[in-house]
Amino acid sequence: MKRAMVTRVTKTEFELDDGRIYQHPFELDEVPTNEEFQRIYDHWRELFEKELDDEQETNRDSEGR
Repeated sequence: MKRAMVTRVTKTEFELDDGRIYQHPFELDEVPTNEEFQRIYDHWRELFEKELDDEQETNRDSEGR
């Protein structure tokens, strides 16, 4: 899967290079640079993907019994 790149960050939202815009769950006190936010985005995306992969593996194991 192509890595999504952060192109814009504001106090209330961020935008990815494919045009998707996401709201932050709360307003940021300080706006990070795109590079700083990219590191945060990559970290959380990796955690969520691992969690989903683990859950799918568990479901496959349960269905095979």
